[in-house]
Parts: sequence; structure tokens; C-alpha cells
Amino acid sequence: MPDPELVQLRSEVERLVEQVAQLERRLAALESDHPVAPNENATALGSRKAEGEKPDSGLGLKFINRIGAITLAIGIVFFFKYAVDNQWIGAAGRVILGVLAGFVQIGLAEWLRRRNQLIFSQGLAGCGLATLYISIYAAEAYYFLIPQTTAFLLLVGACILASPLSFLYNNPAIATLGLIGGFLTPPLLGQGEPHPWILFPYLLLLDLGSLAVTIRRRWPVLMGIAFVGTAILFALAISVQEPNLNAGLFFLPIFFVLFFSSALRNWTDGQHAIGASLIWANAAWSLICIWMLLDQQDPIWLSLYCFVLAAVHFIAASRWRANPRAFSTLYMAAHLCFAIGGLRLLSLWAQVEAAPATRISLISELDSVFLAIYAVVMIAIAVIRRSALDRILGLAMIGIVIAKLYFYDVWRLDRFYRISAFVALGVLLLAASFVYSRFHARANTGS
Repeated sequence: MPDPELVQLRSEVERLVEQVAQLERRLAALESDHPVAPNENATALGSRKAEGEKPDSGLGLKFINRIGAITLAIGIVFFFKYAVDNQWIGAAGRVILGVLAGFVQIGLAEWLRRRNQLIFSQGLAGCGLATLYISIYAAEAYYFLIPQTTAFLLLVGACILASPLSFLYNNPAIATLGLIGGFLTPPLLGQGEPHPWILFPYLLLLDLGSLAVTIRRRWPVLMGIAFVGTAILFALAISVQEPNLNAGLFFLPIFFVLFFSSALRNWTDGQHAIGASLIWANAAWSLICIWMLLDQQDPIWLSLYCFVLAAVHFIAASRWRANPRAFSTLYMAAHLCFAIGGLRLLSLWAQVEAAPATRISLISELDSVFLAIYAVVMIAIAVIRRSALDRILGLAMIGIVIAKLYFYDVWRLDRFYRISAFVALGVLLLAASFVYSRFHARANTGS
């Protein structure tokens, strides 16, 4: 007598075989209506791989989307101008329509974001933000519907709105748009000379906000834009006929420390190129601004400020020895600040001691001699420490001295100073060559 379980299993297998046969008949009927080669899909896939076809990375879509958003924003500007020329609607109506259009675009962008249309929603949100900027600016600058203070606060509010939108869409482009709008607000709405005690705190708030977003999202482009905007607006504010010396001297070190610490953080995050660029730009901008503020008022403090900057860079370099790129950038920037301070001190001494007729020649000769001595000292330090970086700095300074001597001093100095400059610099250059030969000898012995 057969086993009941075996009988049941056999019946189940027969039923499955019948179902598979039915599926095969249905598939054959479908293939007869739409014939497809058995290996067509595999062949097509293989040909694509053979041709080296790569999947779309989305860069083209992002580029088209960003260009489309910018084009739409420009079109809105043209619409405002066309509406004004043809007097379609009143000024208040145009501004209200512009503000509504901006919020509608931001709302539509959020609706699309929730439906996974991320790239398109990002461009639409940025365009909506730009529309708000345009509408608020037009309300104050073209139509005079709102006072300047109200327009300033509204534009700041639009700038603040850019931060949560950039977090929501996880896109630095939106934050960049808001930051650029924030820096454009003072010059767009400014009338007459800027008020430093209002402008500088406003710039500081923008910079601190940029630093906070950069730390949270690691978007270093924001600090680059913040530096450029701050540097331009700060320089313009102190370039007026009678700049506010107290405000400039109070906020300049604050801005310097802020961007200096941001550059060091870029190195910590592995962004070496951005950190090095910001170190050099920050040092140069700070030196230019302190020269604009103090060179005519109290030049001795200009030299002291240069020495302080040099000390800051030397201290930072000593703490970044483990990172060769960071150390070399900070070390060279420190020597640059120190050399500028020394040159300015020599110039002040010559202005006091030299006669007016020979003052320019004496200052030029002192500059050349100072740089030559500095170069010899750097090469000597390179010999003692076996430092390639100090050797490069010394040789670079020698190159500057030689170029200045043969392309400027020989033509512009008085006869006495020309002779003394060539003799003194000849001795110093021979001394530098002797020290440099010792460097090579010690290097070869060490190797």
C-alpha cells in the first residue's frame, strides 16, 4: 500500500508541472504577437558596455536646471521693467505679485521635493529666493514704497530664509545665493557714506552665520564668498575721505581672526588648497586695510601690526609642523608680514633723518640692503637647521634684491647711493653664496 505523504507530494508536483506548462504556453502566445530575439536584451547591454557608455551622472541636468533658474530670474526682472514701461499695474501691485511669485515658487519647490524631484526643486527654490530679493529691492529703489530701513530688514530676512532652505534641500547653491544677497544689500540700499558701526556688525553676523553653516555642512565655498564680500565692503568703508578709525581698528582684528581660524579648520577637514588660499588672502587684505587706516595717521603702529601678524603666523606654524603644506604656508606668510614691518620701520627712520633731496634714494637703498641681510640670515638658518624651506625663502629674497638692484636702483638712485648700494649688496651677495655653499656641503655630508 503506497505511502499517503508520497502520494500527496506526487500530486503537488504534477500540479506545479501543469502550471509551468500553462505559463510557457501564455509566454509563447505573447512572443508570437511581439517577437523578440532571445538574446536581444543581453546583446544590447553588451554592446553598450563594449562602447564604453557611462550612466548619466546628473551634471547635465543640474547645469540645465541652474541656467533655467537664472534665466527665469532675469526674465522676472525684464517683466518688472516692461510692466513699468507699459503701466499695466500699479507699483504696489507689481511688488505684491513679485513677492507672491517668490513664495509660490518656494512652495512649489517643496511640493516637488516631497515627490523626489530634487534637482528641479533646488533650482526652483533658488529662483523663488531671487524673486523675493528683486521684489523687495524694487519696492525701495524704484517705486519708493517702503523706507530704506524696512527694505534692509526685509532683505536680511530673505537672506536668513536661505539657510533653512539650503539645509532642507542639502544644497550649498541656495545658501550661496542667500549669502551673496546679504552682501549686496548694503551697497544696493546705501546712500552716501557707509556707517561703520552699523555695517561692520552686520558683516560680522553674515560671517559668523557662514562659519556656522560651513562647520555643520562642510561647505567651504561659503567662507570664500564671505571673505570676498567682507573684504570688499570693509575696504570701501574705510576708503572714504575721513574713515572711522576706531571702528576700523576694532573690527579688523576680529575679521582677521575669524577668517584665520576658518582657514585652519579647512586644513583640519583636508581642504588644503582652500586653507592656503584663505591664509594668503586674509594676510594680504589685513595688511592693505591697516595701511589704509594707519599709514597717514600713525605709521609706527602699522609696523607693530605687521609684527603682530607675523607672530600669529609663526605661532600657528609651530603648531602645524605635522602638516607640511600648512606649515610652509603659515611660515612664509609670517616672514612676509615681518619683512613688510621691517621695511616700513626703515622708511620711517629715513623720512626723519634724511634730507628731502636724498630721501627717496636712501629709502630705496635701505630696502635693498635690508632684504639682502634678511636673505643671508635665512640661508644661514637653512644651513643650521638643514631646512629647504628657509633656503627657498632666502634665495627668493636674493632674486628680489638682484631684480630691484639692476632694474630700479641703477637708474633711479643718486650717484652716491648707487655706488654704496652696489658695493654693500655685492658684499652681501658674496656672503650669501658662501653660506649657501656651506649648506650644500653640510647637506652632502649628512647624506
